[in-house]
Amino acid sequence: MKFAGIALLRGAIFDLGETLIHLTASWEQVREGRMKAIHEALQEHGLTLDFKDLKHEYMKLHDEESEYANRTLEEIEIAGSIAKLLDRLGVKERQRPVMTDLVKKFFVFEVDSWSLFPGVQEMLQQVRDLGLKMGLCSNSRSDWAVREIAEQLGLTKYFDSIVTSAAVGVRKPRPEPFQQILRLLGLQPNEAVMIGNSTEADIAGAKPLGIKTIHVTYGDDAEEGSVDPDATVSAIGGIVPAIKRIAASC
Repeated sequence: MKFAGIALLRGAIFDLGETLIHLTASWEQVREGRMKAIHEALQEHGLTLDFKDLKHEYMKLHDEESEYANRTLEEIEIAGSIAKLLDRLGVKERQRPVMTDLVKKFFVFEVDSWSLFPGVQEMLQQVRDLGLKMGLCSNSRSDWAVREIAEQLGLTKYFDSIVTSAAVGVRKPRPEPFQQILRLLGLQPNEAVMIGNSTEADIAGAKPLGIKTIHVTYGDDAEEGSVDPDATVSAIGGIVPAIKRIAASC
């Protein structure tokens, strides 16, 4: 049964990391896992590189690209980064594994290290039961990784559309990812609510477009910011009541 006050609110858009899921490994462990994956993949193709040199070049490139992405909000898709890393290491193109396979191996450790917050699937089903269209909008350097994580954790079935910064080419809080998910869902900004943990990326990005916002603070990366959300919740169980309150005020 649809919630009686939901008529003017037609869609809910969710962030992924630290909103619906959380890492069970440290980012240092994730980076180490990525390096081991590349090192092993190159070894399988008959090329042995010094692991310390590989890691050193990777970290240099990671810092350079992170600074650029933070400054410009352009998303650097990971396949391009890996190709640049191999260029710097002097690996000839004929010596390289197929890039799509290498990208998947690069992300395997991270993909397997994400876990659902307790109660997420029940909450998402309750949102669906409200009759809302549902979208996932995530900053990520790999569209494949986001979709693979969502599939492995049983989240794909809840969402009508998924948008990543890797596919769009720019990161939240730039308007383009929000505009893309709205287009895919067939929604106007004032018909949607954005739910996310980042005040900078999710709340400050969505509000200027006219999207309602819910800030979640239960994740490790919850932020304080200068832009006030329409609601703040400190537990998964608070999301659906917050959506209902926002719908009733529309």
